[in-house]
Amino acid sequence: MKTIHINITYAEIQKRERRWNDTMNFRTPDRVPVLQYIGSRYWLPLIGYAEKFRDYFDNPAVMLEAQLKGQKWILENIKSDFHKIVCYPDFMWVEDVSGFGAETVFPKNDSPWVARPHMLQKNDNLDVLRKVDYVHTGLHGQMLDYHKIMKETAADFQLEFSDGKTIPAGDCVYPGGAGVIGIAALAGDLCSVEQFSMDMYDKPEWVKELLTIITDKAIDWIMEVLTSSGGDMGFCADFYDRIIHVGDDGTAQMSPDQIHEFMLEPYKRLSAFIKGKGCKVQAHNCGRADHLLKFWADEAGIDRYLGFSYLTDKEKLKSVMGGRILLLGGIDTVKIHDGNPAEVKEDVRHNLGVFKDCPGYVIMDGHNVAPGSPVENINAMAEAAEEFGRF
Repeated sequence: MKTIHINITYAEIQKRERRWNDTMNFRTPDRVPVLQYIGSRYWLPLIGYAEKFRDYFDNPAVMLEAQLKGQKWILENIKSDFHKIVCYPDFMWVEDVSGFGAETVFPKNDSPWVARPHMLQKNDNLDVLRKVDYVHTGLHGQMLDYHKIMKETAADFQLEFSDGKTIPAGDCVYPGGAGVIGIAALAGDLCSVEQFSMDMYDKPEWVKELLTIITDKAIDWIMEVLTSSGGDMGFCADFYDRIIHVGDDGTAQMSPDQIHEFMLEPYKRLSAFIKGKGCKVQAHNCGRADHLLKFWADEAGIDRYLGFSYLTDKEKLKSVMGGRILLLGGIDTVKIHDGNPAEVKEDVRHNLGVFKDCPGYVIMDGHNVAPGSPVENINAMAEAAEEFGRF
């Protein structure tokens, strides 16, 4: 049995969990919680994997041990309310397009990307997508296999906290893929964002058919993950209890008219399916998304808005979603990467001026802490929460 020692008490983990649960249930916690999305591309170099990204992706046993060490690093170095170690098959956002058979590129020391030219630039016959086994093709099938192997490998590990509490690592392994990167985002990955934007003007009926196929396949994948997981899943290095992520960065690049014409029906159908399975719906946007807030809240009927951008109008967001939809985000990721702790703390203070009295708000980067962001800037978020976010 291999023991990974974590220099933090389990009592501290439990305190964070209580704060988190209060907020998730729209109760008043002792202070506003803080959570950063610190993905594997940030911490892999910090645990000695700067030149071993391919090892991480190619071997599920390596992926498991790296995630355990990575989350140990986060718990010991980052001030936050991160409280649940989650290990899951992680392919950094290319798994959904790979499920359609699209080619992906895995560099030696960088995160993967979609190969150019994009799949539908080479052949725009949608019958290929319609016929694909989206659940078992490409990285989707690999994720199902990786979960089993990671679970078996975890039997050789336990985690020990500084107050002596131990937990089996197997309790921290979950199926990945609690949702999809987004319907419009997937269309952009299949066509290229530029081509998809042009296609909405040049061949709108073809685009609608493409989005219907993507929605159908997304439902197939979500159903598979729900069946295999019982509802407990991993996504974005976080634990999801019957919460399904639906994206969608691609929508932020569309006009209100395009949203109504192209995205309304797919998202109503996807959301209805998810809620029909007794799950909650989570959306996300990078970039300014003022024009999407009512769409997400009233048409898609989301329950959580994750990592909302620091560019979005916060007063408008509060008026549209505040108190009825969980809001996580708002902190300037550019300041976290390029600024100093004082600037980050001031940004948190400003956000709390808008959201502190809004039940269900979590201080979070908006969105994705960039590799190379100074630890002192990341930690300034929690320091500001202690100073300005107490109730």
